[in-house]
Amino acid sequence: KLLKTWDDPVYVTSNKLLDSLSVRKVGEIFSFNTEFQKLSNNYHPLTTLTLALNHAFSGLNPRPYHLTNILIHILNSILVYLLVFLLAERRTWAALLAGLLFAIHPMHVESVAWVSERKDVLYAFFFISAMILYYLYLRKNSYKSLAVVFLLFFLSVLSKAMAVAFPLVMLLMDFLLNRKWSWRVFLEKIPFFLVSAIFGIIAVRVQAQGAINDWQTFTLYQRIIHASYGFLSYLYSFFIPFGLSAFNPYPFINEHGVLPLAFRAAPFIFLVIMALTIWSLFARNRMIKIFGVGMLFYFFTIALVLQFISVGRAITADRYTYIPYIGILFVIGSWISWLIDQKKPVLKYTGFAAGALMFVFSIVSAMQCSLRSAVWHDDITLWTDALDQYSDVRMNFIRLKRANQFFENSDFQNAMKDYQVIASKEPSSDEALGRIGQIYGQQFHQIDSALYYLNRAYLINPNEIILLKNLGVAYGIRGEYGKSQGFFLQAYAKDPADSMLMLNIAANYHGLGDLENARKFETMAHKTH
Repeated sequence: KLLKTWDDPVYVTSNKLLDSLSVRKVGEIFSFNTEFQKLSNNYHPLTTLTLALNHAFSGLNPRPYHLTNILIHILNSILVYLLVFLLAERRTWAALLAGLLFAIHPMHVESVAWVSERKDVLYAFFFISAMILYYLYLRKNSYKSLAVVFLLFFLSVLSKAMAVAFPLVMLLMDFLLNRKWSWRVFLEKIPFFLVSAIFGIIAVRVQAQGAINDWQTFTLYQRIIHASYGFLSYLYSFFIPFGLSAFNPYPFINEHGVLPLAFRAAPFIFLVIMALTIWSLFARNRMIKIFGVGMLFYFFTIALVLQFISVGRAITADRYTYIPYIGILFVIGSWISWLIDQKKPVLKYTGFAAGALMFVFSIVSAMQCSLRSAVWHDDITLWTDALDQYSDVRMNFIRLKRANQFFENSDFQNAMKDYQVIASKEPSSDEALGRIGQIYGQQFHQIDSALYYLNRAYLINPNEIILLKNLGVAYGIRGEYGKSQGFFLQAYAKDPADSMLMLNIAANYHGLGDLENARKFETMAHKTH
């Protein structure tokens, strides 16, 4: 399904840019100043164009959107196979392992199952294709091939800004393939770095409109901790893909201002891993060198989303691993394949044992992938799963999303439970208090309880029009027409086109004996209707 309480409304269901494929609309898609950019805090016009193509052929039927994501993911898995096959000196087992795990890893479910993450699978398609063609360029030194590499890279950054890491990946490939340094090596990268700089600036400017948190939100020390933790968390989730969540909040700081031990230790572990990575680059043994290249690929392609510059409310997100995990897959696949090819029995049997272990890991990954796909079925399943992982006050806005979905589905019992949990953990949540009052009044017909919660919400947010209308209705049912009319008239000042509101005002005037104003609002209501 298309989600109602996450990004799908912004990207798809309410995105006016998808309405047609006219020249004007396509121009707006590639513009920097559309309302969509302000709402999504992202610039990925090529991704939006593919969603517009889906919309043109199937409207808001979710199946073609999902099928498109799956198809591109399948192509990406094949491309990963080809890429690792080339980089691992044509070792078939390395390529098969990398392609298989890329295809079924549970951390990739978010990128494929979520329609709004079309940008992940699309940018990866061009990114990996560009890597393969760059490998062929290094073998043939054809500038025509380099021009196509540039085109693919450009299409990738038009799909998602994370592709700006591609020039660094080019340098890594130069290093892995023992390319000698020259001015040509430097000059040919200049257009790539220029495009990366331009799109990096665009991404920062667009996200600065609302997605990037104020620098004062976290100290420099906390930012280093968050980035280090993210780096390690994604590595951990590669090997142990359990306890995954569509939303992972920032950590709690206890009453002494201290973060959990895992976060405080993260920078030191990160430094050790990076020291080993840099050391391995200078090793003569190619297999050790491959570790350094793979880890640097992982770091270069994930560095921008490690929350040193804090964006949004989540400290990590599964989707960010879509491309970076290729580096880890390259290392593991190359090592196992190399061991299997050795003549020494100890090394060969070690390789077979590692291969068998990865086969078991593949089965577990496939099962977990299926379970994660089911989680993304709809808003209720998604947010229930997230709340199973975290249930504290940090998740109140997630619980509110689930509660609103329960409410929309007329499941008022479960909606009430969630709203009450939110109100108990966050007494200043006027939306939760208002909804509790609305359910008490409209569904349970307990007017006193309804007014208690509605008035609490009104004290917090006296400008919320739904609250004003609900208070007017509740007091009207109690026969307190004066109080009811006061709230209705406040609501009317904010929404003078609501015909039902006009009829309620007219009914109150009847109750107050003011027949002239009652007829006036009745007439206005009929004209508006």
